Amino acid sequence: MHDVVPTDRGGLRAHGVGMEYVRRRTGQRVVALADLDLVISPGEFVSIVGPTGCGKTTFLNMVDGMVTPTRGTITWQDQSIESSGGQRAMVFQEASLFPWFTVERNVAYGLQCRGVPRAAAAERVAPLIRMVGLDGFEQNYPYELSGGMQQRANLARALAVEPDLLLMDEPFAALDAQTREIMQSELLRIWDLTKKTVLFVTHQIDEAVYLSDRVIVMSSRPGRVVADLPVPIPRPRALHVKREPGAIALVEQIWDLLEVDVRRAMAPDRAG
Repeated sequence: MHDVVPTDRGGLRAHGVGMEYVRRRTGQRVVALADLDLVISPGEFVSIVGPTGCGKTTFLNMVDGMVTPTRGTITWQDQSIESSGGQRAMVFQEASLFPWFTVERNVAYGLQCRGVPRAAAAERVAPLIRMVGLDGFEQNYPYELSGGMQQRANLARALAVEPDLLLMDEPFAALDAQTREIMQSELLRIWDLTKKTVLFVTHQIDEAVYLSDRVIVMSSRPGRVVADLPVPIPRPRALHVKREPGAIALVEQIWDLLEVDVRRAMAPDRAG
């Protein structure tokens, strides 16, 4: 069981977060996020779902420090987020491994950027490579790995810099259905070992339910939180729990919340 202790301090806190920008070509003002409030306690696994264009990835980039909100505040461990790095690491949809580096060197890249000597970095990443199931593939290049193996290396690279907060932007979206399910199970195993706080963005509702302590449901643009739903499924979780009545009922509840917004987002007269 992965225990989460609620806290009023630390963790991730977003208050009144908004994001506006102007499209250069048309001069159109776009409100991407409006009055978004969210609290995540240390050690929680929280997923965000919502229609395309609702600002999920924009918010994730704000938490990483790559984008600055136009209003509101975001803090991590009671400190305002003002730049990338530090105690946070991002895992993107594409593995984005350097093709000229081996698995070992890709995983160690962040450490070497921080000045850790190559030999010391290799020693530090060895247990992470074993943790993600790539033992024996340390000297392989990305083109020699399957998509799932590349994402394992990508996850190990993020963990190598010892972040307290792991940000994941649809990391399994490019994988086939079977590999995706296995990677979901592997992610929970690794999360239980590392005790990281995880903020996970996905379009797949059953993935969010299976992985998470809570699922945040966002509205279409301008994105705001419309529901914050706990997942009352005991841990540890085998993959088959996704097909049990409790999980199915929660997936249907989330879909009911999203359906109107999803149909509106798909309408032909809706911009971007």
